[in-house]
Amino acid sequence: MLFPVYAETVLEETALFAALLRALPIGLGGLSALIGGTLSDRFGRKPAILIGITGAVVVGTLFTTKTPLFIWGILCYEGIASGFKTAGGQTYLISAVPSNRLGWATGWYFINMTVGSAVGSAIAGEVIDRIDYSVFGIGAVALAGLLFVGACFFLPRLAGHSSGTQRKREGLWKSTLNVAAYLDLSRRRNMQMLIGLRVFPTYYWGSVNLLMPILIARIAGVKATGYYGAMSLLFAFGCQLAVGRICDAIGHRTPALVANALVTLLAFGVAFFHDSLIALEVFGILGAGAAWSLSTTIPRFINEFTEPHEKGHGVGLTHLAWSTGFLLGYVASGFLINFSVHVPFIVAGIFLMFSTGIAYKLQYTNTQITN
Repeated sequence: MLFPVYAETVLEETALFAALLRALPIGLGGLSALIGGTLSDRFGRKPAILIGITGAVVVGTLFTTKTPLFIWGILCYEGIASGFKTAGGQTYLISAVPSNRLGWATGWYFINMTVGSAVGSAIAGEVIDRIDYSVFGIGAVALAGLLFVGACFFLPRLAGHSSGTQRKREGLWKSTLNVAAYLDLSRRRNMQMLIGLRVFPTYYWGSVNLLMPILIARIAGVKATGYYGAMSLLFAFGCQLAVGRICDAIGHRTPALVANALVTLLAFGVAFFHDSLIALEVFGILGAGAAWSLSTTIPRFINEFTEPHEKGHGVGLTHLAWSTGFLLGYVASGFLINFSVHVPFIVAGIFLMFSTGIAYKLQYTNTQITN
């Protein structure tokens, strides 16, 4: 949340610099999710999660240095690790929870990204405002280290779906990436629509993650930015639990359509009312809730469209789509804001119109894989 502000105020760089600095790591995260998904299916879910948590351990060091090359290296490693965390974590969730409870469980699963980030944003704003960025960074490293140790000892292990004999027969390369399986998934019509449902909304999310902290910090300062992050993510947490319940009760396709339509309207709202702090906070908070509500439906789509031995591959492919959308939104918005603040959000709104169309079409698409 606060890295673009750090780049602008401490590193004295532009928003485009922050966007470009994060572009490659985001792409690496998408590619590593493909490997993480395959390894998760073949060797079990826990190893991929543990690799992913190491990224959270090192990322706090971002705020202890002003050296661009070191910052780039940290972000690259965190990006790679995030792909393993997403692939292992969501596959673990899908494998551990009955399908009729998956929506509710998904809402709770995303607590690690909403409530945790909300508390972190509020604390970060206070610590940075009262002391400095480096103290916050060191504290973040220490807390993430405790999380990693706890996961090593207390997270139960879940098995993958292929035997050691099968892995030996298929060879190291296929066991590591399994290109054929990803190509097969990407040819399926339902998976193609699901990829679109990840790329287009995440373009908006990339734009918001770059620009909202900068816009709010310019108007009200870094402390207000931290509290904005906290409130938006806490609201998103409530939306996730509600949408999870709704998905278990009526299915996930209608909630996906409604969330898509809402976030589209809110993106245009930010575009035309970006000069008002109240408008930024209202549209930003509501937009975070709608965007995370949409994300809550994705594991159910993956579970619907993939066989048991493909769950990790399905998560890996959709996370690559997520990373692609985030990367495009982050970099393009950093460039487009040089022309006007309106333009990045208008472009994001147009992309969201496409994803709303996909969500509408999914209402009338038969399931390709049944579990």
